[in-house]
Amino acid sequence: MLLVADLLGVWLAVVVAQNLLHLNFDGLGTWPGALSIVVFATVLWLAIFQRIGMYGRSFSVDARDEVYASIAASAMAMSPALALFLIAPALEPFRHALVVTLLLSAVSVSFTRFAAHGLRTHIVPRSGRRIAVVGSPDRVLAVPLDLSLTASDSVVRLPTDTFEFDLLGVLTESQLAEVDWLRTAFERECDELIITDAVPPELVPHLLRLTESHGVKVAFAPMRIRPHGCDFTVRRDGGLALLYPRSLAICTPGAEAFRRFFDLVLAVPALVLLSPLLLLVALAVLIDSGAPILYKQTRVGRLGRNFEILKFRTMRVDAEIATGPVWAQTGESRTTRIGRFLRRTSLDELPQLFNVLRGEMSIVGPRPERPFYVEQFRKMLPRYDERHLVRPGITGWSHVHMRRNVDTSAIGERLSYDLFYLEHWSIFMDILIICKTAAEFLFHAAA
Repeated sequence: MLLVADLLGVWLAVVVAQNLLHLNFDGLGTWPGALSIVVFATVLWLAIFQRIGMYGRSFSVDARDEVYASIAASAMAMSPALALFLIAPALEPFRHALVVTLLLSAVSVSFTRFAAHGLRTHIVPRSGRRIAVVGSPDRVLAVPLDLSLTASDSVVRLPTDTFEFDLLGVLTESQLAEVDWLRTAFERECDELIITDAVPPELVPHLLRLTESHGVKVAFAPMRIRPHGCDFTVRRDGGLALLYPRSLAICTPGAEAFRRFFDLVLAVPALVLLSPLLLLVALAVLIDSGAPILYKQTRVGRLGRNFEILKFRTMRVDAEIATGPVWAQTGESRTTRIGRFLRRTSLDELPQLFNVLRGEMSIVGPRPERPFYVEQFRKMLPRYDERHLVRPGITGWSHVHMRRNVDTSAIGERLSYDLFYLEHWSIFMDILIICKTAAEFLFHAAA
């Protein structure tokens, strides 16, 4: 359905280019090599969409997110196609028309995907997973806490103190089918079965045949092995199944170098283009509440190193003299007149582009916190320090899903978003976050 929607979007772009903009494609089919290059560019576009997961399960929860994802994916897919259109000599007579059509395609593909997402939601309501968890009671309680569950997912807990005894003497497939917890999982129409205890190896083939016949996936969750700040690969070596830990993709040297290059490519032009706005905001802060214009605050960065974050000052100079560190809230009485506007529009964050240039921050990453609060959150949340595996960001996955100022009780939710970003990072995800941040910056949605 999405592939058809994308092809329809490209066709719509061609129609608009021909009939509304009166661009000329006459002779494209007969010009030597021209049509084949255009077809190749279109196939390349679709191949990039396929590679980054645009034809599978995505992060697009609603139709609006589908638009952000389409724009981000189009930005990646357009680059090689645009290069082909600009350098191929065979396309010289049609170059202007093709480049304009390519840019229109990014818009039309987003529109058709928006429509397809809405149509699918209307015809086939979003359904969640039904997951059965079986094993000793304490493990059955612990497993769902670490799963990435959505509101539409449901968990069937099947605790048993007699897991090993239940399988004692079971030799055949028919005997296994009579085990209480397995029969219950089938009766409850679960589509996934997570087993926390060890199953005898000779029973695994029987278990797989039974579950596959009922359309149920089986997974084993060894409770002593937790993927904290790493990923795992299972490989078979002879009669052994070996579990190989490896660094998360975002933590590899190649990803680190690429993200640094990506940061500089964005930050340097942004500072040049936004320099008049930066000067205007600086002047407004100076007139409204005097010096200093910039506010420096210690934050915890990559690998736990402290750095000074830069912001336009939005609060009184003496805001924390009497109280010490205070968690920022919406509607602060300590905020200056111009500060309220800067915080509502997120313009106070722009000086952090200089932190990016200095290598202390990235454009995208977990938002940095103050050392005072980091010490508290470390005690509350065992995985909190995993946020510090990468440079903190001006924006991030949690930033585009939650409001800027949240209560400390929501830090667990923010951490779950940050961990999801670390575990699923890709350059496409970074571009998606930037697109969504830009839209929310324009409409003040995350202020």
